[in-house]
Amino acid sequence: MPAETSESTPLLKRFLHRRTPLNNLSILIVAAAVGACAALAATGLNLSLEYLGNLRVSYTDSWWMLFLPAIGATLAVVLSRRIFHESGAHGVGEIIASVGLKKGVVKPIAMISALVTCLLTISSGGSAGPEAPVVVSGSSMGSNLARLFRMSGQSRMTLVGCGAAGSISAIFNAPVTGMIFAVEIILGEWTPYNLVPIAISSVVATEVARILTGNVIPFGETLPHMGIVDLQTSVLLALGASIISVFFVRSIRLSGSLATKITSRPWLRACLGGLAVGIIGLWFPDALGEGYSSIRHAITGSFQPGIALMVVMLISRIATTSFTLGSGGPGGIFAPCLVIGSLFGVTFHRMVQPFMSADISGEGSYALLGMAGIVSGVMQAPLTSTFLVLEITNDYHAVIHVMIAAFLSSTLTHIFEPTSFYFKDLVEKGMLIRPKTDARILTDINPQDLIRSDLVTSEPDMSVQTFIKLLQSSYQTHIPIIEKDTGAFKGMVDVIAARASILNPDRSENYISEIALDQNAPQITMNMGAAEIIEIMEKSDRNTLPVVENGKFKGIITKGDILNAYRKELKMASQQDHLF
Repeated sequence: MPAETSESTPLLKRFLHRRTPLNNLSILIVAAAVGACAALAATGLNLSLEYLGNLRVSYTDSWWMLFLPAIGATLAVVLSRRIFHESGAHGVGEIIASVGLKKGVVKPIAMISALVTCLLTISSGGSAGPEAPVVVSGSSMGSNLARLFRMSGQSRMTLVGCGAAGSISAIFNAPVTGMIFAVEIILGEWTPYNLVPIAISSVVATEVARILTGNVIPFGETLPHMGIVDLQTSVLLALGASIISVFFVRSIRLSGSLATKITSRPWLRACLGGLAVGIIGLWFPDALGEGYSSIRHAITGSFQPGIALMVVMLISRIATTSFTLGSGGPGGIFAPCLVIGSLFGVTFHRMVQPFMSADISGEGSYALLGMAGIVSGVMQAPLTSTFLVLEITNDYHAVIHVMIAAFLSSTLTHIFEPTSFYFKDLVEKGMLIRPKTDARILTDINPQDLIRSDLVTSEPDMSVQTFIKLLQSSYQTHIPIIEKDTGAFKGMVDVIAARASILNPDRSENYISEIALDQNAPQITMNMGAAEIIEIMEKSDRNTLPVVENGKFKGIITKGDILNAYRKELKMASQQDHLF
């Protein structure tokens, strides 16, 4: 018996050491810290927007309010580009690209710049949401804390997800939504290595926000029960939501396209977009700002009667959001989707109610379904939209109806808009690289590590006979031809392809460059990625290519070496799926 204990204890220690290394504990601690910091940022932005929004509303009748959205948007863009030296737009797409292309590296300045520029845009009347900038800020916190503690690329990407999850959780008081948003949209990867830290970050962020502002459900009114009749109308609502989603997304792009045609100056585009928002706001003040008050009116059923009123409010909100975001104003699309969805839900209810039985639920319930349908249609993230709507209303009795609206709207929208609003620009630029795909694994490979530089080389005027003797002492199948005096690269000899010419006794006195030099092989540069190199190899039907920089030969790279590195990366990725 003692003998068994002495033998099993070392095995147990090795198992525990392998399954719970110190790095696992550290990422959980840092994830909690990221969640707390994200909650502070989200709460601070929310309170600032609430205060400045109330201040703006108190001056609604002033003539200069016409120009306020233009001033705010212009200042935001100027600050972003001239002071913070950023691209001018703080979108979730930037974070997704950083995860796919840079292993989660986000600039430290984004922690501040995203919040400040968003505050200027929304508080001045721009129709946008604070969610995307807060996600950028929280993700930057996660990325830079990981860099501070010199954590691995995989841990850094996970902490970027933690920052995004904590931000959404805190700003909506919705921990489940924050967690799902991070893995469904930001990381695109459902693994325990991601889920455990992200769950911790979401919970910590939610609790910190509740300590600071109280456990307040954003739209926690009691809604009427939804029954069988409402299941049927949920399908019709999803169809309408998909149409509105497509129209909304394309109106934003159209606004951006028109602004770009008018002027190439970002600050002037933002100014013109803000001026258009201000003009609309003169007649429809409810179309300005983040619009949460409109959601409350929709859920409580306190809008004045009439379909025409709701249609006008819906169109005006789509217009102000399109001008704000399309012209480059910093801000998110979460809040506008929720507002547009609630307005659409009420409009839909008023349109179908005369044709339905008395069992149909109230306007507030359909505002709930409309929010789920529009958020899901625009983002094509049905899980995120489902749990978001359920958590911000604390109304779970309509979960089946909400799921029908969300999943069906996302499916129908996908027919006309194959990619999410967040992914569209990334796809067009070739920057959408998701985990566990070939492109992502190849991105993790550094081709410079695979370059073979310790090679036998030849000169252009070397005779074939001498070249054959050179081959006898080399294993290479490709011999670079380098000019002796200048060091210039002239081409390569593919020994196998040129074998007949090299071994022809009648050509033994010829120069090797005369009979066997391959000058048509594409050249690889040092800054090319593995995916690009593989594509060049496939198109040129070559497995070995020279690496040349400024006319100087640096080495060769082979398809076999890239594929070996690919297999190693694939193996490492599979080993990183589990945190414990």
